[in-house]
Amino acid sequence: MTQFKKTLATAGVCAALFVSAQANAATSAIMTVKGNIVPAACSINLSNNGEVSFGSIAASTIRNAPAGNTLAQLGTKDMTVTISCEASAAMGFKVTDNRASSKVDLSTTTFADPAFPGDYATDNPSFGFGLGLASNSAKIGAYGIALKASEATADGKSVDMAISDDNGKTWRTSALVHPLSTGQRVISVANPGGAAPKLFTEAVLPMKINAAVQTSSVLGSDEIVLDGNATVSLVYL
Repeated sequence: MTQFKKTLATAGVCAALFVSAQANAATSAIMTVKGNIVPAACSINLSNNGEVSFGSIAASTIRNAPAGNTLAQLGTKDMTVTISCEASAAMGFKVTDNRASSKVDLSTTTFADPAFPGDYATDNPSFGFGLGLASNSAKIGAYGIALKASEATADGKSVDMAISDDNGKTWRTSALVHPLSTGQRVISVANPGGAAPKLFTEAVLPMKINAAVQTSSVLGSDEIVLDGNATVSLVYL
């Protein structure tokens, strides 16, 4: 009788263990899907290591401004922006003035358009970039940048210039593009007739830079050192 009771007790334990194992068995499993989507590695380069040099300028040339103009024009120089990517990508760039506080206010003066000699870019104060301060703390002047769509290429083909002033939400094209010194304008390229930025592996964008300074009556007789400085930054689109 005693042996029978032991056998039943053992069977009872085994049954309890079996039920417990069933209760802990997994009825579902988690599947994870992983990976990384990374933008193409791109770089931006400026010709002549980014230096725009107007050379040595005779003080006599800035004694007077042209008729109807309060700034003495120094002429126009060329620079090329090249964006290169390891794979096709939609890219843009922006320009931010690091000498903005030294810029002559274009709303109260006239400033030659870099792309069209004889015309003046005065319709937007942000077209101008600062040139630093003279030894008497006077603002030296300003310079402007212009790009023509007719001179831009992407992967060796002609393109339109696309611009966005709202961080890429909307785009429009223009035959003539002025970067804004505030860095708020993103510049890219589009297929001819389109406005949305296109994919490319290399874009070549020639720029023209025009500088103008205040006259010697404002800047004084000391040596004047132009000190323009701006950051040209890539923007992934």
